[in-house]
Amino acid sequence: MWGNGQIRLREHTYLSHQLPPNELTSSVRAILFRGEEVMVITDYKEEPYVVPGGRREPGESLETALRRELLEEIGWHVGQTAVLGFIHFYHLTPKPDGYPYPYPDFVQVVYTAVATSYDSAAIVPDPHVASARFCSLEEAFTLNLSVGQKALLKAAMSNRSGKD
Repeated sequence: MWGNGQIRLREHTYLSHQLPPNELTSSVRAILFRGEEVMVITDYKEEPYVVPGGRREPGESLETALRRELLEEIGWHVGQTAVLGFIHFYHLTPKPDGYPYPYPDFVQVVYTAVATSYDSAAIVPDPHVASARFCSLEEAFTLNLSVGQKALLKAAMSNRSGKD
């Protein structure tokens, strides 16, 4: 449920190096690594997630949006990135008045990224981000992550180690 429970969505996660249609892509996200650690965000509901990111601005490329969102949301500049897959959402409720995003389908492209440097001054306060920290990969798998997030994290780890 999004939008104060007004928007109900069906969600599916796909692993693919192919980008989905640009016109359906509303947001970008990343599994962010620093050495053998992964970024974990805790939201305002105290629920953890491992895919920080956010919405694209008009005319913004996916990679530019990703870099901007990670810097604004958690203060990290990133180096190397790679497409990991995408999360496909389908609206189960009518289109809200004035809804500016793709409807009834939209996607969030998910990348892997490597953290390079931290800049706390770049963070734009976000009521959805209560905290952000790096933790071990082992600890990340003990968190209450969605099935889709665990699949993305496992695939991201496999891609880093060169395994298929």
